[in-house]
Amino acid sequence: MTDEPNPGFREPGGSSEEAEVSFEPPTQHGQQSAIAEAIERSKASLLDIEGVHGVSQGRTAIGDDAVRVDIEDDSVRARIPAEIEGYPVEVVLVPGGFGTLPAGSPYSG
Repeated sequence: MTDEPNPGFREPGGSSEEAEVSFEPPTQHGQQSAIAEAIERSKASLLDIEGVHGVSQGRTAIGDDAVRVDIEDDSVRARIPAEIEGYPVEVVLVPGGFGTLPAGSPYSG
């Protein structure tokens, strides 16, 4: 037994911390995931639809993988497929559309 009140306790800042939850990147060995490949194959045709401004990987309301399609006007929604290569499509209406940020904006990157 030691004289320390809690022998398992270490003072913060003494050593680097390790995460308790493992992280697994979406790609392994330089290969894209199946949904990323499906998005790449369909991206050009989706972006050809007038009013579509972005195509990316997203999630459904219950957390499943989905193809995210950003649109500027709800009238575009009818021209977007409900699924692509077995993945559901989540259409996201961006209120106010897609504009260019002014120079010096903190959000312009």
